[in-house]
Amino acid sequence: MIDASVDADRHHRNGSERAQIAALPLNLIAHIVSWIEDPGDLARLCQTCRLLHYMAIPHLYRDISLTSYDRIRYRNEQPEGWGNASPFSMGLNTLVTRAHASLVQSMTLRGEWNEPELKEHSRVGRVPDSSMMLNITVRAALDRTKNIESFSWELNTKMLETVYLGLLQLPKLTSLSIRFPTSRHPRPIYTIPAMPHLRCLKVTDIDPLCYPDDISTLLAKSPHLQELVMHWSPRMRESQEPSVTFHDYFRHCVKEKSPLKLRKFSFYNMYARNSNEWKEAIDESVVEEMTHLSDFDGQDHTRNLTFVDKTWSGVRPDLTQQSRLKSLRHDLVSKDVCEFLSSFKGLERWYCVNFTRATGYRQKMRLSGLSHQVANDTSPNSIVAAAVGNGSTIAPSSPRSPASSISPLLQLRDNYFNTIITNHGTTLRHLVLPSRWPLTTRNLAHLVQTCPNLEQLSIAPEVSTLETFGLLLPFLRKLEALRILICPTTSAQTPVQSIFHPSMTVLSMTDLAELDDSLHAEKFSVVLADRSRTSQLKVIGLGWKAWELGDFYCVPASSPGSTGTGDLESPLANTPVSELPRVRQQHNLPSKSPPSTLGKRTRDEASPPPIESPNKPTLIMDSDNFYETLPSGETVVWRRHVRPANWDFLKKWEIWALDSQD
Repeated sequence: MIDASVDADRHHRNGSERAQIAALPLNLIAHIVSWIEDPGDLARLCQTCRLLHYMAIPHLYRDISLTSYDRIRYRNEQPEGWGNASPFSMGLNTLVTRAHASLVQSMTLRGEWNEPELKEHSRVGRVPDSSMMLNITVRAALDRTKNIESFSWELNTKMLETVYLGLLQLPKLTSLSIRFPTSRHPRPIYTIPAMPHLRCLKVTDIDPLCYPDDISTLLAKSPHLQELVMHWSPRMRESQEPSVTFHDYFRHCVKEKSPLKLRKFSFYNMYARNSNEWKEAIDESVVEEMTHLSDFDGQDHTRNLTFVDKTWSGVRPDLTQQSRLKSLRHDLVSKDVCEFLSSFKGLERWYCVNFTRATGYRQKMRLSGLSHQVANDTSPNSIVAAAVGNGSTIAPSSPRSPASSISPLLQLRDNYFNTIITNHGTTLRHLVLPSRWPLTTRNLAHLVQTCPNLEQLSIAPEVSTLETFGLLLPFLRKLEALRILICPTTSAQTPVQSIFHPSMTVLSMTDLAELDDSLHAEKFSVVLADRSRTSQLKVIGLGWKAWELGDFYCVPASSPGSTGTGDLESPLANTPVSELPRVRQQHNLPSKSPPSTLGKRTRDEASPPPIESPNKPTLIMDSDNFYETLPSGETVVWRRHVRPANWDFLKKWEIWALDSQD
């Protein structure tokens, strides 16, 4: 396709005939074009020739995202929309005046909308003309997008009734997302009409003092609704203002005795008293995925509970052993939640969200009163033998006596850990444990033994367990993504060997994570080169860093860097950690936030693999190499391509994407 000519009249160039793009099968061209996602690339492809224009135009207009800015932006010293209006307005104009509107399947409106003299209009009880004209234009665009399936309003201004009535006329609309404004200027309040074909509803920034619309009718009259996301403003919890009433949203469902049959539901920052209407509003027998984030600050949760939260104490979904619940995501750790987890079996994904916000993935938590005194009187080899032996089992750690020196937080950790692996170990595929829960050698061995189907794992092992963890890792044959968190505890009292760098001793996980990226990549290339045991592993993370694991390759055993038998010891052996190369703080990978909501193109691309240098110190040990003798008699050592991973790659893995508070 690259060598083909886009001009059908040019059969010869430089005396040789070139292939014509029209000679390729149309279904092959369509398949190639379908893999192009960047709107800029699709737009340029549409300008190439008539054939590619015909193939690419449906993909270009399939998903429309228009971003409004509260100021004029400049590109190369030239304002956007120069000679016309803003790109946001011109995008709406295209949908209203062109025939391409019928190709749109998803529309998202986001950003900041200027409302001049808002206070003056609110004082006299009027909607600003600019906001009214915006809603009229969006309604005109919706009238022409008859095939739209998903609509998202993420502007900072309120959606008016004229847009709601336009959405009501869309026969294929199945997904609706509404963001309410955070300003407290009076606006008209509407009852959102019923949309019988709706399957997914997301409502964010709900605040009774900001005049949100009534969604009770929409909930009660949507018989096909399967996914519900409700996000309240964190202001109410921060100021401890119980202004939310559960009855206001589900009163029609309770009155008509028609509970919602939701497959997924998510509640964020809900701060309301329990009115005993939960079981009448939602049918718990069909729930498969549940999310409840309360925006706690990471300290002892009992300090944040008030009388409002205590009304929910002991209220748990009525689940049985045949429950359909497969995914649970929460941030509140308590005895009630632990008892709830023990009331059913079959959980496949459990995300115990860390308290760190999404704006910074580096572990900076400093919890007070967290003891690091955990008994570990068995050797790593004996624990591994017990974990993977023939028919041998490891009994769950017994509850601590009141006289034990272990902190209440670690005692709660043991209760959670034992409940999860006992009731859900055989079915778990994704597991995220809080970084404030350091796992001992016995915990890791028990995890490997009882959770053989793990595909994604995020844990915080103790520094002293790294050597054992390296021995246990190959027994998780289905593991695709591994993230090692940094526990905010004190450092080890004595230096211990590193899992990835046995030649060095470290005092904390932070010391290990701060080593230069090239050293980590070199070591991962060696220790993860066992094709029979680590071929499924695709990404590995350490603290705030992560690496993408690629294909396997081999090098001669006698080549430099292979450290075959008889080679000299690594120059970095017994080198203090403080003298090794380190990276600066601005290179922290997970601190890169997800793509901007303003629609900017991502700038941080995956960096290339590290360039080998003959004078660069190596960390490869002879005991880590995987040798193979070829039919020719030559001995080779296997390696694996490793490179730092960026956020575009990591967001595909739930242990990164879902390990944060929204």
